[in-house]
Amino acid sequence: MAEIEARFPSADRHQLELRAVAELERLPGVVSASVWLDSDRELRDARIYAMPGAAPTIVGNAASRVFQALGIAFDPRSIRTQTAALPEELRGMPASHTAGGGRFLLLQDFTVTSSGSHVSCRVQLNREETMAIGEARELDTSAGRARAAASATLRAAEATAENLALGLEGAVIAPVFGRSYAIVSVEASIGRRVATLSGIVPVDPARAPEEAICLATLRAIDRWIGL
Repeated sequence: MAEIEARFPSADRHQLELRAVAELERLPGVVSASVWLDSDRELRDARIYAMPGAAPTIVGNAASRVFQALGIAFDPRSIRTQTAALPEELRGMPASHTAGGGRFLLLQDFTVTSSGSHVSCRVQLNREETMAIGEARELDTSAGRARAAASATLRAAEATAENLALGLEGAVIAPVFGRSYAIVSVEASIGRRVATLSGIVPVDPARAPEEAICLATLRAIDRWIGL
């Protein structure tokens, strides 16, 4: 095992995972993707979330070609493709159900900086008298910047409540009904409560799209944290 690790150290494995995610998220119909490799460069697990209407078989076949091109050995059963759940707002729920007063977490500040091929996002949240900061780093692509903004927001939110665990399922800027929207899906648990949450916010053309991702992330988790 030490010899295998020397041939393919964990840092190189992580870079290959990031590259595979970036290539998968360029595929038509793919909202987001996550990839995990073993120490011998073989695919351990790939989860791909596709837009409603995208054929899972076609997406899965395209993903297989990505792994082949990157020289990643894989078992087709390790590639799992599913349709990304639409947020409440796109399933016909009135906007007043998700907008409205009583916000528990407030976005105080956020910054996005690029360094080489990576982007870093730093988010500051306020909850009553508590201030929390979260940071995340991803590849500097449109999908990577969205993930960095959402992940940094989740890390900051976790610091505002005890026993709160938040995991990013997907984050994307997507056209819906002729406008661009930030759409975020989050897996959350606090105590014995577990939920999959989603948020959507229109992108203001005059502001950074990463800000809309932060706000969509807050919209997903705000009311749930406050219950």
